[in-house]
Amino acid sequence: MSARYILQQHPAFSDPLTKEDLYTLVARGSLARGEMCLDEATGLTHTVGELVSGMRPSSTQSRLNRPAYREIGPDTEIPDEVDETVEEEEAEPEDDGDDNDDRRYTPSGEVLLHHAHPSWLGYTKALFLVLLLLVAAGLLFVIQLEYAVIALLCASSTLIAIGISRYSHDYIVTRERVELIWGIIGRSSKEARICDIRSIDVYESGLKGLLGLGTIDFSTAANAGIEVQFKDMRQAHEVKDLVRKLQRGGPVTDD
Repeated sequence: MSARYILQQHPAFSDPLTKEDLYTLVARGSLARGEMCLDEATGLTHTVGELVSGMRPSSTQSRLNRPAYREIGPDTEIPDEVDETVEEEEAEPEDDGDDNDDRRYTPSGEVLLHHAHPSWLGYTKALFLVLLLLVAAGLLFVIQLEYAVIALLCASSTLIAIGISRYSHDYIVTRERVELIWGIIGRSSKEARICDIRSIDVYESGLKGLLGLGTIDFSTAANAGIEVQFKDMRQAHEVKDLVRKLQRGGPVTDD
């Protein structure tokens, strides 16, 4: 027997539902992935997104798609097979529309519209140091092998440190918020709701500006300063336009 779940604080769906039912509701747009539901068997609470993640449209329709029961009498006309085929074909676009599960989601079930890290070119000084160490290693290779190895190890360590620093910073944009997440062992975050953002400032200057890198400052009405900052990222103006479209409620495409 498949597990059944009860949606919390959702009066429209009071009866227990299966995972297939939840998937069908999400595909229709009747239910958000961030909704909470209770497992009847274990008593554990999950988000709808956690339960339907990775699911695909099944060949058999969920019970939510079944036609309502009606009594068949002597004078009742039974629809032919062509009508049933048409109904199935009409239901297909709903499944095809949600079959794009190449989408990425946040742990709360929001669709990731943009996810980026600081650009490698944002670490120009550290990369220049790596280049100098590699040149020194090449020169020392002829003179003193031990020093050349030390220079190579320093260059490798610096490059690894740049990579760690880069991947420990995440810039996230969803339909509801912009969020900065940073840290390696302990992860911290700052976020601002799309509806609360009052100003978006983009800065591209100097060498980084020539390399196509910019910094985006998001400010809200609740705070006089900068609420969230995306530093040294590519396509800074495109991200600004994306957030403005979200504020206007216009259509956007997943990144």
